[in-house]
Amino acid sequence: MTVTQVDLSSLYDSNIYFVDGGRKTLLVDTGTGFSPEPSIGSIRKLLNGRKLDYLVLTHRHFDHVGGMARIIKEFSPGKVMAGERDAQPLRDGDSEATMGTAFGGRIERTAVEGLKDGDVIDLGGMVLRVIETPGHTVGSICLYDEEGKALFTGDLFFMNGVGNTTDSTGDAETLKASLRKLSGYDIIGLYPGHGPYLVRDGYQQLRGAMRMMGA
Repeated sequence: MTVTQVDLSSLYDSNIYFVDGGRKTLLVDTGTGFSPEPSIGSIRKLLNGRKLDYLVLTHRHFDHVGGMARIIKEFSPGKVMAGERDAQPLRDGDSEATMGTAFGGRIERTAVEGLKDGDVIDLGGMVLRVIETPGHTVGSICLYDEEGKALFTGDLFFMNGVGNTTDSTGDAETLKASLRKLSGYDIIGLYPGHGPYLVRDGYQQLRGAMRMMGA
């Protein structure tokens, strides 16, 4: 598996990751979509004529999903997916539930497939396993590369920090439980929703997040 962080245009954008599994491709999150270039151009270059097989959204917040409509228009991913309990507001086009109104943006109704704990996304030989990790939002998920021991965390935790719980469905105790849940995984690489990513020491960052939250 090769992971590339896509160039971003706005300070408000989430990180976007392009995952090349060899035979299939996947994009994690979309940013706000307010300034699609250079992101669109970067993704097109990374695809190099191939199809985008999957778009996975780690949670429903606008800074992670606002660019979804543009990504779908440009690349027609085979499947668009999010955690089941965050997928419904995306299907409904609920800009309030996705914090679109706070960003001055709007979510269009979109066919989004719900993902549940233990689901597997097969990239053609290597797989990403879905881990339900609510707390930042009710439907937040992480993606775990079992072979490479890498974790995509969305806004659950970052390098030297954790996600806030101010969303209407956020909850600090639930976030703590999600951090404890991850302590059973061997985590080397860390690909968070904001800030720098790490190719090693991911588990140490998890332990630091747990200490920060008293988990």
